[in-house]
Amino acid sequence: MRKIPSCIFKGFCLLFFYACSSSTENTNSTTIHESNASILLEVDNSKPFEWPKNLIIENISFLESESDHLISSIRKLVVSPDGKFYYIFDENQGKIFVFEQSGKASAVFDHQGEGPGEYMEITDVQIDFEGEVIEVMDYQKLKKYNLTTFDYISTETLNHIPQDKNFRNFVRIDDVLYLWTNLPPNQLVGEDDFGSHHLFRVENGDVSFHVEKKYGVINGYIFHPSSSKNEFNLPSIVGSTDIIRVSRDSVYTKFKFDFGNKGIPLAEMMNFWEKRHEILGSEYYKPPQNIWETSDYLFFQFTGNMVGYNVLFDKNTNSIKSIGKIKDKVDPVIIFSDSEFIYAYLFPGIIVDYLENGGDLTTSPFFKNLDTSLLKKEDNPIVVKFKLPQ
Repeated sequence: MRKIPSCIFKGFCLLFFYACSSSTENTNSTTIHESNASILLEVDNSKPFEWPKNLIIENISFLESESDHLISSIRKLVVSPDGKFYYIFDENQGKIFVFEQSGKASAVFDHQGEGPGEYMEITDVQIDFEGEVIEVMDYQKLKKYNLTTFDYISTETLNHIPQDKNFRNFVRIDDVLYLWTNLPPNQLVGEDDFGSHHLFRVENGDVSFHVEKKYGVINGYIFHPSSSKNEFNLPSIVGSTDIIRVSRDSVYTKFKFDFGNKGIPLAEMMNFWEKRHEILGSEYYKPPQNIWETSDYLFFQFTGNMVGYNVLFDKNTNSIKSIGKIKDKVDPVIIFSDSEFIYAYLFPGIIVDYLENGGDLTTSPFFKNLDTSLLKKEDNPIVVKFKLPQ
């Protein structure tokens, strides 16, 4: 049976923390540049998060629920540059489903197996539309396939890279490869092999190390496309609220936020791994995650006391547009953005349950005009394409 999220909080808050041991010598790290002063994140729990009233819905796609295109989860969405195709990575099934923007099922990428050109699992996927290549991470390997035919092209092994090799996420910018590892504490490697950094930069065989490990990370999606081409945002690690930007040539702090006295205290973080479940359920605010950016806005989320919060930051005025608890149970999950549009999804089962329990869509900025008469709980998710006022 397909898995349907029960609420939006569960959709973005997959909070499993990985702690890190004390760091080893940092011999190849570059200094992260400082940005402007931090923006204080002040929450008034009497005021929920509000999307702008003049939010513009560009398109709503009802993804076809064909038998060979049934989605159980959405780990990642990639939209083609022309906006005509959606590539949906379903981590539960180890497949990538392709849909037209109209919702029509188009193709399924599935090369699971142990043979040549096959993968055991996919932990991350990147698509090079100009080069017509789809690239997947399979533990210590990167495997390339033709974007049109899905034919296997080549495999790049990563086990020669020094220090930690537990790579989970990656992005390739031209000829530079960035790799991310969560550095779990129970990794069975020698002291010389245990890494001291989360982010590896590889260029022409040369490796440099960035984002020094401290207390742990939230195990989530790492490389979020920014509003600038070939640049990506990284969510904050535990003990920080800084959002890091990576480009082909740089790793630096792009946005600085501050929780004041609501962040996790240093004394708690020092023994984070042993106390991670207690801290997860605490009132302390956890580092910003699920970061999406347009030319004018930055959107991200954080949690505290098992409650999800949204933040909409206006880049033009350098101010918080809205911050607060998620107001509506049927707000879709933000999953992709470009310089102009934001994309979100929601499984119809959530809407059906909401309506059956007396919910009202007339105030929803996303679904107030939605025809719900044909919605079925087991249908594929709905994808919403929208933009915020300039």
